[in-house]
Amino acid sequence: RDERAARLVELVRLLGNEPIGFSGQAASWLFEDVKATWLYGYFTATVVTAHAFCLRQLAGLVLMLPDDPDLPDSIDSLEELAAACHERGLVDLEIRAKLVALHDACSAYTTVGLHEQDQRLERRLIDAQLVGGDEHPLLSDAKSALDCCVALLHRR
Repeated sequence: RDERAARLVELVRLLGNEPIGFSGQAASWLFEDVKATWLYGYFTATVVTAHAFCLRQLAGLVLMLPDDPDLPDSIDSLEELAAACHERGLVDLEIRAKLVALHDACSAYTTVGLHEQDQRLERRLIDAQLVGGDEHPLLSDAKSALDCCVALLHRR
């Protein structure tokens, strides 16, 4: 309970009192799930849900622009969508970097190899040990994912 309470305090601090808007109902629901998974300590779910939220939130920003024939009909890669949004001035370089990091983190949990074991997660764990942080890598990924979502909500 103490850890949950600490995460709630952190979430309230991150969100602040600024008004936020969502790019549709799916984005709103996904952000509620991001908050819930964060609070209850389901950190892998936080990363995956944050990834889905960011896709929806960015797509909503793109939909408000005039039609652009250079854009494909759909994009499944958060990294590619972040690049497209950055090129159109919808996100700055800092948010783009956070989105790319979230893409990489989510890929470590969701990409599988069919001919050999995908080693992305194991490499992330080794890299985290080499850096020597006291925090568990999964918790770090979840914090970064939450921060990325909040950055999109508070982007100017």
